[in-house]
Amino acid sequence: MNCGRDFEAILGDATVAGPASEEEVLHAERQLSLRFPDSYRQFLKEYGAALGDGFEISGLFTGDGTGPPLWRDIVVECKRFRNAVQGTLPDSYLPISDDGCGVTYYIDAAMSEDSTSPVIAYGPGVDGTVVADSFEEFVVRLAHDQLVI
Repeated sequence: MNCGRDFEAILGDATVAGPASEEEVLHAERQLSLRFPDSYRQFLKEYGAALGDGFEISGLFTGDGTGPPLWRDIVVECKRFRNAVQGTLPDSYLPISDDGCGVTYYIDAAMSEDSTSPVIAYGPGVDGTVVADSFEEFVVRLAHDQLVI
């Protein structure tokens, strides 16, 4: 699935946190002891995090401290996830989004050498279903409510 233009248009219409610097990306990777997949790294460096019509993508952002953030921080979410699952899922899974009903979507950072890292769903009745072959495909399907679980 070639998603390039649709991906950019979706994120262009979304509320985004603003770009994360290379230093911020590297710092987050060090905190999590992994390297983000290339496609997700690029998302962080261009958009930071995103909140669209009916979807949210966790990322990196700098808050001004004047209220709750609009986005979820990937480092906070990943650490929370690791504490909750205590080794039942790989530490390389990055919780990038959820459906609000208990299903969480993860991109597998173990595939970081491949920019087409799959996005995997876990939740009630959904255990390890690949919902998209790449991060870009996931964002497009999520925004168009076309995820098949």
